[in-house]
Order: sequence, then C-alpha cells, then structure tokens
Amino acid sequence: MRAAALLAPIALLALGPHLALWGLPETPFPTGLGSILLFCGAFVLGVVLHEGLHGLGHVRGEATWDDVRFGIHWKALTPFAQCTVPTRARAYRVALALPGLVLGIGPLALGVSTGIWLATFYGFLMLVAAAGDLLILWVLRGVPPRAWVQDHPRQVGCLVVAGAESPAPAPVSEDDLPDDRTNGDTLSFIHLLALAALSAVCAAIGFLIALG
Repeated sequence: MRAAALLAPIALLALGPHLALWGLPETPFPTGLGSILLFCGAFVLGVVLHEGLHGLGHVRGEATWDDVRFGIHWKALTPFAQCTVPTRARAYRVALALPGLVLGIGPLALGVSTGIWLATFYGFLMLVAAAGDLLILWVLRGVPPRAWVQDHPRQVGCLVVAGAESPAPAPVSEDDLPDDRTNGDTLSFIHLLALAALSAVCAAIGFLIALG
C-alpha cells in the first residue's frame, strides 16, 4: 500500500520526460494478440529477473547462492529473493537497487533517448515493481554503510542486526523473533494523507504534461 502511493511520482518522473519530448504515440499499447503476449511475456520475465538481480546483488556482497531463498509473500502479493544471512548495509543497498537500475532505468533511458514508447513504458513498469525496494532504501537512509543488515525472516523488509564495528553476526531466524506477529510498524494518518496528496499533485502535473 505504501509503495502504491509512489505510483504517481514514478509515473511523472518516468513518463513525463518521454511525453514532453516525443508525445504519446497513436497506439501506445500493443493491439495484436502476438504483440500483447510478447509484452506480457517480457513483463513476467522482468519480474523473474528482478528477483534474480536481487539474489545476484546479495551474492556480490557477503552471501552465497545457498543463502538466498526465492518465493512469494502471499499477504503482500509480491515475489521475493530473501537473503538469510546478514550482509553489510552497503552491499544490501546495492542488492536492493540493482533491479530498478537495470530493468527500470535502463529501458527508460533507451525509450526517452530514442522515442521508443514501449521501452519507456516497460521501464516505468519495472520501476513500479521496484517501489517497495525504494521504500526500504529510504528506511535505511540513516544506517551506516558497514552495519549488518538482513532480510526479515517473516515480513517484507529487513532487520539491522549489528553495528558497523561488529564482526559478522549469526543469521536471524524466525525462532529468534518475538512470538507477537502483529505488525507494529504503522504509518500515521498524517503520513498517509501526505503521500496521497503528493500522488494527486504529481498525477495532475503528469496529466498536464501529457496534454501539452
């Protein structure tokens, strides 16, 4: 739900430059059955590659492929690549950012520079898929680069398990967590209202850009 609040700002920043430079094509979306299936297949492949790039980012840090678990958070309806061991916050941030950079920014830059609308739109979709990663990066903004961070064993998100000066800590498992499974990380009404207002303003600006 919080990542969804970023949809309008991402749309403005991703689609706005293309619309301003090239305008909206007469047929912005695939119409033939073959084109639709090809685009949907590319999107599904992008989702799979998204998690694979997360895993690659973790392995680039202190983890191995055996330490990365793939699956789906059914409550959040999101696939995941979960690192089961602590890694340095710097490496963890790289693992978070890698899919958005490769699958989002890459096609987006290609589409905006060449006028290929489908490349821009694909990059936009991949950036939307990376919105949750962006939120976690924001949450970790004050964590020192050498602190130890691990994916939460149970929920979407992560745990800061040790400070920068600590040696490599032991992995945190579900058995190490409190029995209370309620989500204590609540977002205040004011924050939700601010996110909704920001999304509305950005959507209005993006609409005006599209009209222009």
